[in-house]
Amino acid sequence: MAIKLRKFPHRLNRDGSFDSICLKCFATVANTATEVELKAHDNTHICDHAMLCDRRLFRAPHSQFALS
Repeated sequence: MAIKLRKFPHRLNRDGSFDSICLKCFATVANTATEVELKAHDNTHICDHAMLCDRRLFRAPHSQFALS
């Protein structure tokens, strides 16, 4: 049986709050008091393409730099 990876893993913080992290852009999507609240933020997250370009994780179609 294959293990299903979550695109937005959740992390419990020391203060009892929860973070959701995007595995594509590595941004913290949201920080909430309960884990249940994170699902709405996960569903509406859109990665920032400018940040992905800076990290060379995304190449815009009009870009001239080569992927490494």
